[in-house]
Amino acid sequence: MKPKMFVELQHTRVYEKIVEQIRKLIEDGTLEPNDRLPSERELAQTLGCSRTSLREACRVLESEGLIVSKAGGGRFIQQVDQRLTLKYHVNPVDLIEKTAVIHFLEAREALEPQIVEIACERATQEDIAKMENSLQRMKEKLKYPDEKVDADSNFHLALAEATHNFVFVSLMEMNLNLYRQVRKQTLKSTDRYIESLQEHKDILEAIKLGDKESAVQAMQTHLHHLRDNVLGLINKEE
Repeated sequence: MKPKMFVELQHTRVYEKIVEQIRKLIEDGTLEPNDRLPSERELAQTLGCSRTSLREACRVLESEGLIVSKAGGGRFIQQVDQRLTLKYHVNPVDLIEKTAVIHFLEAREALEPQIVEIACERATQEDIAKMENSLQRMKEKLKYPDEKVDADSNFHLALAEATHNFVFVSLMEMNLNLYRQVRKQTLKSTDRYIESLQEHKDILEAIKLGDKESAVQAMQTHLHHLRDNVLGLINKEE
């Protein structure tokens, strides 16, 4: 695939511009099912953006079913009729079978208390700083509703990275990406978002103190509230 089809980005909310550009290329047929995107380094250079912004855009596109990542093989356009996908709006809860959403929640409830406990033991000052930056970004994104879910996800990924166990990181990244659209709906409420931000702060404070018990309890509280909000969304749509 020739990189000349992409246009250098100029605006500050870069990842959204990347998403828009790739969506348009899919919609007009320039990118077709099974086409492979250029490598991350090549595409970031062509677009004039950071690889971090490119990864954020790819998370959005993957969650919408427009592209798929293959281990060791790069990113590909999904083998579906993308023009139909782009024209119709589907209830986010219906993007994933409802029972599967519950399974994702159960997986997090089993996984994240363990992650936070290990993070209490292994988190470095650099890890702490990364989580603090994620919380600052969450605070800033109150002004940008569409970006709330990305800021929230960054904290959980930074937390997983603090375990220094790549398996935890991979599992968290997969879980967050798979039901991203559902989480976007639950974070629409400003009150819930502010509550979630405080819950993240409580988790981080416990990690700073190396207090495993408090950290696990704070995480369980956060996941309990997450479950309540997701189930509330599902019940509302039934």
